[in-house]
Amino acid sequence: MDSSSLIGLAQIKQFELLKELFLKVYIPETVYEEVVVKEKEEVGSEETARDMAGLMDVNVMGVIGIIDLAVEKGLDINKRSLVDLLIEMGFRISDSLYRRMFPNAK
Repeated sequence: MDSSSLIGLAQIKQFELLKELFLKVYIPETVYEEVVVKEKEEVGSEETARDMAGLMDVNVMGVIGIIDLAVEKGLDINKRSLVDLLIEMGFRISDSLYRRMFPNAK
C-alpha cells in the first residue's frame, strides 16, 4: 500500500474498502511515517515504496485498482463519482486514463 492510496481513500471516505476487500494490508514503515508522521510527501517516496514492494514480490495496488476491485466484487459504489471526487481532491489522473475508464465522458 502506498501513501497516495491511503490518502486518496481517506479523502473520498472509502477507507473501509480495505477491510471489505483484503484480509491483510501491509503498509511499509516509510509510508506510515509519510502519511502519519511527516504529513507531507517527499519527492520519490511513493515510487521507492512501489519499487521495493516489486523487488520483494509483493502485490501493489493503487487507489484506482482498489476501486476497480470493489466494483468487480460487486460492492455498491459508483466508480465514476469516486474518481471524479479524487480529481476534485487533487489526485492526478491523466486525461487518457480517464477516457479509457469512462469512454462516454465529456
